[in-house]
Amino acid sequence: MFYTAIIMGLAGSLHCGTMCGPLAMAITKNKPFLQSSILYNSGRVFLYSLFGVFAGAFGSFLHLYTYQQFLSIALGGAFLLAGLNVFNLRLPYLNQAITVFTSQLKKLFGKISNQKSGSTTFLLGMLNGTLPCGLTYFALSACLILPTATDGFLFMFYFGLGTWPVMIGAAKLFILAKIRGHISFAIASRISLLLIGFLLIFRVWMIHPHSSDKLLVKSIDGIQDCK
Repeated sequence: MFYTAIIMGLAGSLHCGTMCGPLAMAITKNKPFLQSSILYNSGRVFLYSLFGVFAGAFGSFLHLYTYQQFLSIALGGAFLLAGLNVFNLRLPYLNQAITVFTSQLKKLFGKISNQKSGSTTFLLGMLNGTLPCGLTYFALSACLILPTATDGFLFMFYFGLGTWPVMIGAAKLFILAKIRGHISFAIASRISLLLIGFLLIFRVWMIHPHSSDKLLVKSIDGIQDCK
């Protein structure tokens, strides 16, 4: 399951770069680039890992790992729909709440970023991890089907590491894109979501090539028995 987390992070990192790249560029532009990028993204991955602990513990408490294969297919389908932009829904109250939260968070970013210590950069990375992000929510959903809280921690840790290649170079990437132009990060982001969806669905057959059908039927039967 953990290789899935790494690939999910790698494939989704273009989405991360699109959403969080400008913010990362603003935080690191006046500091030693490599050092500040490592501290910033370490804070982000650390918070992801903590979220994974809670998601894994919650799923373990409800024994959701019993239906791991079924839920993996369902989660993969959700990624495919997201990649096809099916989830472009208008939810006024929710969108307004997210806008207010993001606005307040940006103000907090501005206050903290005036300080120039390494701990401040790490803290800013943790704050980045609280930004509303569909990809992160999907990764946390995968933690719900893991057996233990420790597995949830490790899943989100590896997921976060998978986003590093793009996120550490996000500032340079956006500068290059601005210079050369004609780079559609939105399209690249959708393609990455589709790849993750296919991965989550086909991992069921890759891990259990002979027994996945039986496990899937068993999971569905178990859900029906609970009704």
